[in-house]
Amino acid sequence: MKKISIVYYIIFALLSSSVAIAQPAMQEPSQTEYISNRTANLLDNQNDYTGSPYYNDDFLKGSILSKGKTIASNQILRYNVSKEEFEIKDPKSPDSKILKTILRSEDIMIQIGDDTFEYISSEKNRLRGYFIPLFKGDKNSVYKKIKKEYIAAQRAVNSMTSDVAALYDQNEFIYLVDSKGTFTELESSKKGRLNAFGPMKKKVKEYTKKNKLNLKKEPDLIQVVTYIDSL
Repeated sequence: MKKISIVYYIIFALLSSSVAIAQPAMQEPSQTEYISNRTANLLDNQNDYTGSPYYNDDFLKGSILSKGKTIASNQILRYNVSKEEFEIKDPKSPDSKILKTILRSEDIMIQIGDDTFEYISSEKNRLRGYFIPLFKGDKNSVYKKIKKEYIAAQRAVNSMTSDVAALYDQNEFIYLVDSKGTFTELESSKKGRLNAFGPMKKKVKEYTKKNKLNLKKEPDLIQVVTYIDSL
């Protein structure tokens, strides 16, 4: 009886080990899914300018999504607006001055805090780069685009003028997107923004007047687009 118990024990141990071997260990997503072949060299960064090429100068934790599914979380990221690229730090080499960058793809989104960045490449709209969705509806959406342009330093042309330091000039653009994926850049004036709604212009005008909304203000614009998307 004792020999039979030993045999049973050996068989059970062999079966348990084979099951353990058959089940693969949990792994992190392959970085080849979202890492590009481009690198960013922090040694190239100069400090002889005002402003910043970055959305936020600090590296922050964020997530990387592919087709709406999170494939990597707690990544250390920073968005270089002027170059339209996300830098990513390797936690194993946090002090490295050579950084990898995220693959630019319409399938890949970046989330940092409350902001989501979508890469859009549209020949029809003649647009390319990262956009921030402010509202996404079934029929209408609102996107924001931030651009930062480097303007080189200028020397004084005479004794009456002064040198002008190099700088990064920031501009923001708001787009109304319809169900066909057509991006319409909104003008800065109230009238211009109202005209962008086309056949919905009358309803938008009535709604903004009734609710005392200002189309030039981002939260009010989002409220208006949410309203017309529900009609």
